Amino acid sequence: MDVRKLPSVLTKGFLGFAGLMTVAALSVHLSSYGPDQIGPTLMNLALALFPIVFLVFGPVVVVVAFARIPVERLMAGLPVLVYVVGGAVLLYVFVDFFLMMRVLPGQPEQDGSNFYFNDHGSLIPIGLDAYRMAMMHAARLFSGHELIFFGFGTLIGYQVDGIRSGRVNLDIAPRDEVMERSPLPYPLSRVVGLQTALSPEACVARLLTPPPRSAWSLFATSQGLRGQVSTTEFRVEMSGPQSQMVYAVGRFGRVGGTTGIRLLMTFKRWPLMTLGASIVLAPLVWAFMVAAGFPLPWFLLAFVVVFGAGGNFLFGLNQRRRLLAQIKRATEAREIPPSDPEFALLT
Repeated sequence: MDVRKLPSVLTKGFLGFAGLMTVAALSVHLSSYGPDQIGPTLMNLALALFPIVFLVFGPVVVVVAFARIPVERLMAGLPVLVYVVGGAVLLYVFVDFFLMMRVLPGQPEQDGSNFYFNDHGSLIPIGLDAYRMAMMHAARLFSGHELIFFGFGTLIGYQVDGIRSGRVNLDIAPRDEVMERSPLPYPLSRVVGLQTALSPEACVARLLTPPPRSAWSLFATSQGLRGQVSTTEFRVEMSGPQSQMVYAVGRFGRVGGTTGIRLLMTFKRWPLMTLGASIVLAPLVWAFMVAAGFPLPWFLLAFVVVFGAGGNFLFGLNQRRRLLAQIKRATEAREIPPSDPEFALLT
């Protein structure tokens, strides 16, 4: 699917509808800090918005999946304020969820003139004022999640409309001049020497030529490379809907009368910062949960750090391995061992 061929009326209409639903969810959520008397009404509005979440968030997930748009490219180019506000809203909804769970021992229910908390079938009698307050809390809990899904759907819809109009360019080559000038230590970066019988012009022609694939495959194993190439250097990464944690910078030279390529393969800055932040924030979140009365077993923290951050790092290393294999296959190159004197000619 090529989103650039979508009708303008479709993308803009969806964007307007998603934005309207985001405003509605935000209005319900902010109103939950108002007078307790409107609690039942707010809860009804929050419940009415719930099925619409699937009409907003569902289509954008399908479009992004079939269009094979990488998430990091989809979210690139936004103002810094958007990232700051988005992160603050996510943190707020996360904290709000556990706070509301603490003040809601069960689902508030009404039976005629009687009011209860329904705690898994156990009815706890409460008064009218407590019922109204509980409905305010329930509406705040519900609308917070709706705000996340509506807001994220609106943001994706805005970027998809930007791709269609040309405002967002998916073909920008990855570049980080600081990390290229001062490479990170191994295994965060790796320098590889390649040698091929092809000319630089032939390599350029082949590097960005995608391999054949099914038009409707969601999970193609090999989708080629994307980036920027010239007869002197190239910057490429794997093409596909997955977020790419690594990219390669190649510079052409001569080795023994054939074409040589000095290849720097490095992790990107933001994935490394995200992994680092995860390792730092996971213990803080765990401590907050314990302090808020939701103690979590220590092995869950270890799972997040070891398998979450560590697993993503290994995933990045696997991406780097696949990227190198794609480059070697496209250029019909062999790898020059670092101990080979020809390797020094490239560095």
